[in-house]
Amino acid sequence: MNSESSRLRSIGTTSSDIGAIWAGALLVVYLAATQILLFVGHSRVPPTGIALHAALLIAVAAATWLEGVPRWLRAWAPLFALLFLYSELPLLIRAAGHQGSFDGIVVRWEQTLFGGQPSLQWAARWPSRLLSELLHATYLSYYGIIFAVPAGLYFSGRRAEFSRAVFALMLVFVVCFISYIAFPVAGPRYLWVSPANASGGVIRSATLWLLEARSSRGTAFPSSHVAVSVTQSILAYRYFGRKGLIIAVVSLGLTLGAIYGGFHYAIDVLAGAFVGAFVTLVALAASARLTTAPGQANANAPTYP
Repeated sequence: MNSESSRLRSIGTTSSDIGAIWAGALLVVYLAATQILLFVGHSRVPPTGIALHAALLIAVAAATWLEGVPRWLRAWAPLFALLFLYSELPLLIRAAGHQGSFDGIVVRWEQTLFGGQPSLQWAARWPSRLLSELLHATYLSYYGIIFAVPAGLYFSGRRAEFSRAVFALMLVFVVCFISYIAFPVAGPRYLWVSPANASGGVIRSATLWLLEARSSRGTAFPSSHVAVSVTQSILAYRYFGRKGLIIAVVSLGLTLGAIYGGFHYAIDVLAGAFVGAFVTLVALAASARLTTAPGQANANAPTYP
């Protein structure tokens, strides 16, 4: 055993699973980069926003590397941070200097690609309360889909696979977040009233209430709902086999619901599906290479029980 391995083992941070800190490390890099953005654009954002961002950066870094942090907290910290990360995106968009959104460009892309506006036309063409409620229910399932695969892996004791799944998921989120900061798109529900309103329904109303309360303007392209659902569909099938196909089926309904409900342009959905599939495959390939690389048996990463 070399001296470095001895030192790491003496403080309890040696592990064969370097993936244990991938998601946290990725998030620290993202938060550090956006902290710089906030400092550069400080005149456009409130000081409290900068301070809260800095506090999260410190908290995630501590949870990722600090000795004595509970292992469950280290494992779940990146996922716990998601609500704040999403809600602060309008702040980061303002810090980047954007005065408006790029919906006009996306609407033109939509017209060129589809010869119309599916997010405006689908619900008008197929008005149905039953169909509307079903698609809105699958759209709402997104919040469960985020945690379904990680929870299934973690509570079945498959901690190495949990770490890889969370890293892939967080990488997809980070790619989406960077896209929103660079190219904010509000989405069709900010431009026109969706014909889906005519269908009414309890689930439709609940979805609209939730979006009004928690949605961040400027986060339509690519659709993170679709990107994350595609990611979780791939991971569910990879780790749970045919049992995981249920997430793929629900994700298909979510994808259609995003357009039918007027929440996303169709091109948002296509871009989200591409980001989810491509980034997930890249993340899985990277994790496979790193975990099989020579000399990783004593990687500097915390273990899970």
